[in-house]
Amino acid sequence: MAAAAELFVEKGYDATTMTEIAAKAGSSIGSLYLFFPTKSVLAQSMLISLSDQMSAQLDALHARSNRRGAAALADALLDELEQFLTQNPVYTVLVEVPGEDEWRAAIRRRRRRQIAALFAQAVPALPAGQPERLAVIIPQLMRMTVMLAGEPKALQISVLAEVRTMLRHHLNAGINTSASTRGKRNTPA
Repeated sequence: MAAAAELFVEKGYDATTMTEIAAKAGSSIGSLYLFFPTKSVLAQSMLISLSDQMSAQLDALHARSNRRGAAALADALLDELEQFLTQNPVYTVLVEVPGEDEWRAAIRRRRRRQIAALFAQAVPALPAGQPERLAVIIPQLMRMTVMLAGEPKALQISVLAEVRTMLRHHLNAGINTSASTRGKRNTPA
């Protein structure tokens, strides 16, 4: 799996062959096919394992992030996702592999539920539906930073900082708007 991960990141999923994976792993092609009859089965196994790791990190973040503001939650989430994707760059490659397999859609739904649950505990509460929208938007923002993998490190860092700043401003503006709207509704005419 480590050899496959390295090749998928280096060459891309489609360009990597099972023969190359076996050679990089120092294994015979027959041994590889014994455990993984197709490249698709290998990718599925890897993605499910990585998804379980990410899920555990998101659950841990949720458990330790009670009673925080939305911007602080976003920063903590981006920290977790950045760390995970830095350690596991193949995750983004495998999530992007074409195909509408139900298992892949289940992984996306699980990740979205976890992120939405994280933002649902924000204090003050976010407007209805915003945690679910953030659960779709934030992984897309992180994907953008992963696409910069070949760029200079300084650019990667500055792009992630820009993403954080934009998200923080967006969330803080929403809180200020919600607070001022609530204040107007509660003010006698």
